[in-house]
Amino acid sequence: MIRLAVAQLRHRLARAAVLLLGILVAATGFSVLTGTATTQHLEIVGSVKEHYRAQYDILIRPKGSTTALERSTRMVRANYLSGIHGGITLDQLKTIKKIDGIEVAAPIAMIGYFTANGTTQIPVTEVLDEGERTMLRVDRTRVADRGLTKIPYAPLYQYVTRRPLTAAMDKGALLDLTTERLASGEKTRLGDSLLWPAPKKAGPFPSDGGPTAAAWSTQSGSGDGVPMQWGKGAAKKGEAMVSMSQEFPLLLGAIDPKAEAALAGLDKAVVEGAYLGSPAELTQWDIPLLATAKPLTDQTEEVVVSRLPAKAARMVADGVPAPKVLDYLKAHPGEVVKKVSVGPDVFFEDLLDTWQKQGLRLDQKVVAPLTRYYTAGPVDYERQADGALIPKRAANDPKVWQDKEWTGGAPIGSADTEFRELSRLPLKTGLDGSGGLGGPLFLKLMGRFDAAKLPGFSELTQVPMETYNPPSVVGADERTRGLLGGRELLPTDNVAGYLQAPPLLLTDLGGLSKIAKRDTKGVLAKAPLSVIRIRVAGVTGPDPVSQELIGEVARKIVAATGLEVDITMGSSPSPVTIELPAGDHGRPALTLQEGWVNKGVAHQILDEADRKSLVLFLLILTVCALFVLNAASAVVRSRRTELGVLACLGWSRRKLFGVVLWEVGLVGLVAGLLSAALAIPLSSWFGLHVSVPRALLAVPAAVLLALAAGAVPAWRASTVPPVAAVRAGVNAARRASSPRGVTGLALVGLARVPGRTMLGAATLMLCAFALTVLLAVTYGFRGQVVGSLLGDAIVVQARAADYVAIAVMFTLGALAVADVLYLGIRERDAELAALRATGWPGRAVVRLVLSEGVVIGLAGGVSGAVLGLAAAAALAGALPQVVLAGALAAAGIALVLAVLASIVPAVLARRLPLAAVLAREG
Repeated sequence: MIRLAVAQLRHRLARAAVLLLGILVAATGFSVLTGTATTQHLEIVGSVKEHYRAQYDILIRPKGSTTALERSTRMVRANYLSGIHGGITLDQLKTIKKIDGIEVAAPIAMIGYFTANGTTQIPVTEVLDEGERTMLRVDRTRVADRGLTKIPYAPLYQYVTRRPLTAAMDKGALLDLTTERLASGEKTRLGDSLLWPAPKKAGPFPSDGGPTAAAWSTQSGSGDGVPMQWGKGAAKKGEAMVSMSQEFPLLLGAIDPKAEAALAGLDKAVVEGAYLGSPAELTQWDIPLLATAKPLTDQTEEVVVSRLPAKAARMVADGVPAPKVLDYLKAHPGEVVKKVSVGPDVFFEDLLDTWQKQGLRLDQKVVAPLTRYYTAGPVDYERQADGALIPKRAANDPKVWQDKEWTGGAPIGSADTEFRELSRLPLKTGLDGSGGLGGPLFLKLMGRFDAAKLPGFSELTQVPMETYNPPSVVGADERTRGLLGGRELLPTDNVAGYLQAPPLLLTDLGGLSKIAKRDTKGVLAKAPLSVIRIRVAGVTGPDPVSQELIGEVARKIVAATGLEVDITMGSSPSPVTIELPAGDHGRPALTLQEGWVNKGVAHQILDEADRKSLVLFLLILTVCALFVLNAASAVVRSRRTELGVLACLGWSRRKLFGVVLWEVGLVGLVAGLLSAALAIPLSSWFGLHVSVPRALLAVPAAVLLALAAGAVPAWRASTVPPVAAVRAGVNAARRASSPRGVTGLALVGLARVPGRTMLGAATLMLCAFALTVLLAVTYGFRGQVVGSLLGDAIVVQARAADYVAIAVMFTLGALAVADVLYLGIRERDAELAALRATGWPGRAVVRLVLSEGVVIGLAGGVSGAVLGLAAAAALAGALPQVVLAGALAAAGIALVLAVLASIVPAVLARRLPLAAVLAREG
């Protein structure tokens, strides 16, 4: 029986080669593509392990700080930290530090915003009149939000003289007490002409008041009594300057320097001076300060200097009353002589220099005491049907900025649209002698740090890091990206604005304690800490042991403190669409994309990856089995006459069954051996990982698939009567019918062999089904991780191999259809020859075969696409447009491949030897 099987394979070498090719492609596809599924799983797990751990594993927040929106989306909102001012006690921090399994516990206390200003001077010597006096008008505009927001200041009129100015310093450095000695020897008081009353309903912002005035002497400097040698970039004699300041609302945070160094490596990011906790000479009033080297805000001053007619300056020298002078100045705007733009870095640098020098010691003459601070609450959102969030506006009373103490006013940016509730909290100064405080507190700059020099963590797994970095906000549509010039939207000096800068100033827990003792209304004295970040010891990756370590520490923290705990290990930034309403000063409404933090996204990725690999593995097994079944059935059908003869000669059904399985099994064995030899080099070429044991599995897999697929046709061949076995394997027509046209004849021909037709269509159906499901699984996979950066990166890694699998499946499907049609031609060659003999042209025969291919392609493609859509709805829970488009494409590809697979059989049908076929039948 074995020798007969081998002889038959040698005698029917072409059919054996077709079967061998089919099983070889299927077996090799099995080895390589199951290796693909394994490679995808390895790559996904590798990516998760590589990017799994962020700066900290657990985030501890005060009770009640989690919003309903955050609970429903499982995401930590951006800017979350700037809106949490206290709520965790120092005793709770001590309790947490005692819990086993904690490697680092790093607290942050968001104390609040302190306003301070930096100054600079703009040289105007080159624009002065040739005479002794010049009147300049300085128009200044705050430009923010990438040039979209423009807030004008009240105009400044600066009187510049080449004569000396004298200020009555003992009575206050006020313009109304500043005098100019004229050439005649007389003195004129500048305040008589330049001191204008403020509007009765003026607000606290620099844009709310009326015009202001200043004076400058090229001989003695500023007219308010401040010597010209003070300050950076001071003027020399003979030079004229316009002085201006920029107000900064600076968020001050308190940290544990040692814990922060261990968690974030902050000590390694110091670029100037010393780190917090370093030995330093401090008084009881000094608050040690570590400041960022750059302001991280978008707040530029656009300055336009105009020179007024000479009469304006003469009116001041002549002592013309202030109302008349102001009327003249308003009526004569003058000639623009200079434009300059000054960024926030210049002002911030001057401010840091001031803090480096200030204090109460004799060598520190510059003072800026701490008398109050501000807190800004979180943003409330309205959720739209499409998932976008709209920040709700807030309305703060401008009086919140008014203060009786001698400190800075309101930042001009805070006159813009507000989204947060502001609170002003006074600090005891001790200036009244109460409490034994001895005076106000002062910020003492110890060093500067650059957040860009912090040890980096993967951007794929950033958890909220705004301790050092501003939130990342970009345009979500082309219009917004165009308005922003392709750049990120940055925070401004609007304390109640949507975006807030991270704490630009950091102090230690000792400085926090000093401020807390003077806090009269806030929570600093009771529960000053805003969050605590935990790094768990012994964590190595996304393995069960590490996850259990983190979960156990989190459970202990909740049991010991009752605080809210978020496990951030395995988190990843996820884009959230923000519909930011238009501002009050020119900025249009913007559609933004903000990176919120999807908690625990790596766990979701691993679960989805396992499901995706399982689906792909099952699809590979199914398509392999279906192709081998089709190929084996074709071989058995082509030998029905021979098998009938053997049955007539007395062969038992068992022997008939065995000889067929031996033939198919031998072909499967050879195909398996060839597949094992090809699997490893092919997998390496595709960049996949297939081990030697997995490649050798192709041998038993090919044999078992061949035997399983050949069992059904072998059983059918062994059970039919010998007379039936020598007939053509078609169904007898019930009654005579006359099909209409070539298409009708093609339908009749396919209906005569329904099993074979359904087998060919089923192969294409599976291919179309696989492609549709693959698109659904891929996009459902991405949807499950909510657009996470980590998820996107993994999908990109896993996508190419999936489509290689689909390409192999479609190749097998095309071969199966070609085999079905070829076998039909062999069985009906007499019919086709008779049609040609009765006058059918060759192209009509070609159309007949192509029509049969089209019918098989339509049946398989459409049914596969429909089933794929049903599976997509079950897997992804929705049918996005891309999945519908993919289903149409899958059906179209199946149809095109069926037509292409029909070309070779159609050509063979056209070239049938008519005489030989008809002579054989005659």
